[in-house]
Amino acid sequence: MCKFINAGIFALAVAAQCHGQPIQVAQGGNPSDGSTWVTLTMQSQTSYPLANGAGKFTPSLTVRCESKGKPGKEERTLGILLDTGGVQPGALNVRGNSSELLADPKENPLRLSRENLLFRMTIDTGRPQRRRWELLPASDTVYQYWGGGDTPVTSVFLPGEFIDKMFTAKVVTIEFQPFAHVTYGQENLFGAQFHPAGLKDEFRQHKECSLK
Repeated sequence: MCKFINAGIFALAVAAQCHGQPIQVAQGGNPSDGSTWVTLTMQSQTSYPLANGAGKFTPSLTVRCESKGKPGKEERTLGILLDTGGVQPGALNVRGNSSELLADPKENPLRLSRENLLFRMTIDTGRPQRRRWELLPASDTVYQYWGGGDTPVTSVFLPGEFIDKMFTAKVVTIEFQPFAHVTYGQENLFGAQFHPAGLKDEFRQHKECSLK
């Protein structure tokens, strides 16, 4: 177990072995306002060679739970984050208001072209679906899952629903084109594969992850 202390904010990280695949657990909080958080991270079972030839990159999928407020009146939120290592901009771009708010096209056209993307997702042997992920403002590689996509509004797959599906899934595959790569199949897509067995048990151990 590792523990880090910095300016009144605490964090600790441990590795939990969950039915064959390790889940990296990190926890932290701010004693001044009582907020706490926990992240549960899975490494992809597949990796891809970096375009610069400096080895391989293994994507990671993280469930982040956060709790704010006084005991009994907590406000809790869930998020799903995917560290891609960098995505090639272009074909999967989704135009939206958030793109215009986060970057000026004249200042950063490359970032704008890859801020809102549709990644193709498959749970076990189900039908592939393209869903919306948005690049975090402070990152060039980490995307947050939002659930919309090229389906009707009534078919939005919310983060909580995605997590529920992962609880019973054997394999979750998320496809994207790594930055500067044009070598993955007909659509140039790389498939990051995650085996979420044990995620449900770990998720239930943390009060930050309870929405009740």
